[in-house]
Amino acid sequence: MRLSPLTIALFFLLFIAKANAEDMSYLLNSTPTARAAAQTRFMKTKLNLSQDDVAKVQAINQQYAEKIEPILKGSSMVFFKMHDIKAILEQKDDDLRNVLTPGQFDVYANAKDELKQAVRQDLGH
Repeated sequence: MRLSPLTIALFFLLFIAKANAEDMSYLLNSTPTARAAAQTRFMKTKLNLSQDDVAKVQAINQQYAEKIEPILKGSSMVFFKMHDIKAILEQKDDDLRNVLTPGQFDVYANAKDELKQAVRQDLGH
């Protein structure tokens, strides 16, 4: 039996959506405040932030965690959720660029996978 390219593409989309859903499960069981606090703790340490910068970063993390919350809890397919969340996180990066030094932002940008793992661990998953 020969599979069409469309069938193969749909299979991969479903596989990616399932993987992303499992990847997002720890986020669904947390609050925006807990996620923002975990992100801020990681960034404070990793970026050696001043107390003033910690307050600014915390406010940004909280603001965007709250923006993402209805998307996470919404009924859209995971693929569409990820697309919407990505757009919000790009806005967040723009706001962080205004607070962090260029060097700090580069470290942050390069440590996003590490940040994700730290938040997951911090939230107990």
